[in-house]
Amino acid sequence: MTTLLVIQAHPHTAQSLSLTVGKQFVDTYQATHPDDKVLIRDLYAAGGVPPLNDQTMEAWRKQKFGEELSMEEQALLKRHAEWLDEFIAADKYVFINPMYNHFLPAEMKQYLDLTAVAHKTFKYTSNGSVGLLTGKKAIHIQAAGSEYHKGGKWGTIKFLIKKAFGIKSKQSSALMDLGDLYLTNMLKFYGVTDVEKLFIEGADAHRDQRQAILDNALTAAKTMAKTF
Repeated sequence: MTTLLVIQAHPHTAQSLSLTVGKQFVDTYQATHPDDKVLIRDLYAAGGVPPLNDQTMEAWRKQKFGEELSMEEQALLKRHAEWLDEFIAADKYVFINPMYNHFLPAEMKQYLDLTAVAHKTFKYTSNGSVGLLTGKKAIHIQAAGSEYHKGGKWGTIKFLIKKAFGIKSKQSSALMDLGDLYLTNMLKFYGVTDVEKLFIEGADAHRDQRQAILDNALTAAKTMAKTF
């Protein structure tokens, strides 16, 4: 059975474009892939992402050297293992989030830290690190108030040229979307190179076009989900 894991990093605001489009994608996917298993991992749910803090590091140290773990430490490491195993076992991933200050929400970053485990999602070799999650695929669904990806590669080239010559421009660029760049590179680090993108952009910069922007994204979500 194919498993689709939906990683959702949004604080559940009523007018969320990313959640609305993400739901459309998942609903369409379920309708067109009835035999697949769909899991929702809400990073804002109670308890949040298992932390990587001093307690975690101490528990890992004790585990490594065979020292006795407290009940709290055992529970913490169990949660870490459950989340990591869930991620590794999935065949497809859907990452849903808003852009926060040109990056991902902190919860999504913490989730990627949690899943970056040597000998689990990647390994070290004499030729550098190698991803262990090959053959899987992902899609990144992200909403942003401004436009970053509208111009495509040519837009990025124009952005760089203007920067090089000190020309002021109101135009944004995909290079300013550090969150998508980071997520894409982390997935590549894990061995996941088949990554699709669905950006919902400009709804704040062009408030009069908000509904049209949403409608276009919903249509794209339906289309992409059918063949994902």
